[in-house]
Amino acid sequence: MKKIFTTLLMASMLLTAHASMGLSISYWNENDEEVITEITKDTTIVVTEHELDFITEKDVMSLMGYVTPANKALNVTINRSTTNTNDQFCLGNCFQSNGELKQELSITLISNIGDWQTHFYPTEAGTTTIAYTFNDGVNPTITLTVKYSYLTSAVEDVVVPQYSGIIYSILGQQMLCNNLNDLPAGIYIINGKKFIKQ
Repeated sequence: MKKIFTTLLMASMLLTAHASMGLSISYWNENDEEVITEITKDTTIVVTEHELDFITEKDVMSLMGYVTPANKALNVTINRSTTNTNDQFCLGNCFQSNGELKQELSITLISNIGDWQTHFYPTEAGTTTIAYTFNDGVNPTITLTVKYSYLTSAVEDVVVPQYSGIIYSILGQQMLCNNLNDLPAGIYIINGKKFIKQ
C-alpha cells in the first residue's frame, strides 16, 4: 500500500538578515521517501505519489514549502506543458488554473514567510510538467520545474486520509466545529496535514 503523500514541511527555515530569496519544498520521491530540500537554483523534481482529497473526492498530487521573498510583493509565473491542466497554486489564497499554458500571479504577502502549496488533479495516466517561477523583483528568479507523473488511476492505489474529527486552524487553534463542510473557506489542519476548503 502506498504511503500517504504528506504535504507537511517537517523543518523550519532559518531567517537571516540578508535579503536573498529562499525557497524550500517537501515532497515524496519515486522511492517513497520524503524529501525536504532548499532550492537555491533552477531545479527539476518528479512527483509520483498521490492521495484522495476527501474534500474534492479526486486524486491529488501536491507540493508544499516556504518562500522568503526580499519584500512583500512576489510574482509567480506558472508554465504548463498542456492547456486545461487541472491544478492550483496557493500562497495565502488559492489560484485556480486559467486553462492556459501560462499564468502570471502578483501576490502580496501578509508576513515575510509565505507558506505555499500546489495541487495537481490528474485525470489520466501520464506526466504533466508545470514550472513555477518565483520573482521578488530584487533577487534572481528561481524556477522549480515539477513533473507530476501519474502512473495509474486505480482506486486501490489511493490511500484515503483517516479523519479524526478534530480540526485546527492554520494557527493551530482547535475549531469548535468538527465538520469541515460547515466551516468557512480557508486552510485547516486535520491529522497533521493541511487541507484547503474553497
